[in-house]
Amino acid sequence: MRIVLRSLLLVLVLLLAACRESAQPTPTPENFTPSPDVEIEMAVEPSPPTAGDAVLVVTLHSPDGAPITNASIAARGDMNHAGMVPVFGETNQNSDGVYRIPFEWSMGGDWIVTLTVTLADGAQVERSFDMSITS
Repeated sequence: MRIVLRSLLLVLVLLLAACRESAQPTPTPENFTPSPDVEIEMAVEPSPPTAGDAVLVVTLHSPDGAPITNASIAARGDMNHAGMVPVFGETNQNSDGVYRIPFEWSMGGDWIVTLTVTLADGAQVERSFDMSITS
């Protein structure tokens, strides 16, 4: 009987340790503080967005409206449910702060697009956008 109780106690301790939150926060858009010096806007062509080839049109500007150039942008698209392979795109080409990223929606559904902007000074800013893609 003692062995059974010790075994159960050991299992309980292991389960509680496995369910404990990590001491390090996971880097997610919720934990990220955007730079007040960069405003990020995103549109999708075609509009409304449909599955297949697309272009993410990202506009970067300062709060006073001045375009931000010489940045690079990495885009990651994730479906809002587990098990799907993410979609990636990137660019550093712009015209007066407007960046065009070739992108391909692999299927219709609800997506989260996370843009990671690397500014000329190396600083990074992230912003996420919820998207609904039709088939």
